[in-house]
Amino acid sequence: MRPKRNPAVVWRLEKGIHEMAWDRVRKEEDYEDLGVLTLMHAGSIHQLNLIGAEIWTRVNGANSLDRISEEVASLFGWEPGEAKEAVTEFLKGLETKGWVNLPG
Repeated sequence: MRPKRNPAVVWRLEKGIHEMAWDRVRKEEDYEDLGVLTLMHAGSIHQLNLIGAEIWTRVNGANSLDRISEEVASLFGWEPGEAKEAVTEFLKGLETKGWVNLPG
């Protein structure tokens, strides 16, 4: 499966906040509450935290679910199976909002 973003979703990575979140990760501080990526769709604005942003930026129609999961596992020190389950659940949630397409 190669997830693909809905082209109608406009998004922006908040670079300063993204860097701050990674700094917190390195210091083993809480980072989950920081909105590092802003999504705009159908008149609504939403934010994703660091984990969501790292998944979102890899969703491009070329990367497979396995590749995205492996990269996220490596970034956050997760077990591969745990990462695949979390990434799959996250993407299914985005699909229900109409933000991504999960073929197959």
